[in-house]
Amino acid sequence: MIEINAEDPIISIRPFDEHSLRDAAMLYNSGSDIRYATGVEGFVPASVVKSRLGFSESDSNFFAAAIYMNNDPESACETGGNFAGVITGTVCGSSIWIRQLSIMPAHRRKGLGSRAVKLVYKYLEQKYQASEVFVSVVSENEPGLRFWKKLGFDETGRIEKYLFGSRRKYSIIIMKKTPDPELSHKI
Repeated sequence: MIEINAEDPIISIRPFDEHSLRDAAMLYNSGSDIRYATGVEGFVPASVVKSRLGFSESDSNFFAAAIYMNNDPESACETGGNFAGVITGTVCGSSIWIRQLSIMPAHRRKGLGSRAVKLVYKYLEQKYQASEVFVSVVSENEPGLRFWKKLGFDETGRIEKYLFGSRRKYSIIIMKKTPDPELSHKI
């Protein structure tokens, strides 16, 4: 597993510890809108969250990291620490696939997701020469589509896939961003 350690003045991206895994379980159980990012509905125990975050995978190209707020006394009161979210994915050659980006409800719409994507990209660009980023988004997830489009991701294709343990096929939009090295601060 790839361990990401990156930070800017607002957030830090670090490997999970036992406390942040408990916070991730709280995130997974924070409401029905989280299912688009996590792929699950209903109550999810911490042991299942740990597995869903990839800790049972032996893939050396996989990453799973916690997003923390730097110096935010408010978040310490909310979650027992400064945990703000989760980012996971895989490095495949020069491509990054972001599997999951989830932000705690109290921290949404503050630019933390954008910062996390930027930090992870910069880190993986330097360590693995990554040059493009992919993400898949359920077509019904309008806030998610707006988020990725705002970051400059464009649709490259669609697939139909069974998700969330249902018998229903969902339309999945594959999106890609090829950052311009001169503009990588915008990703």
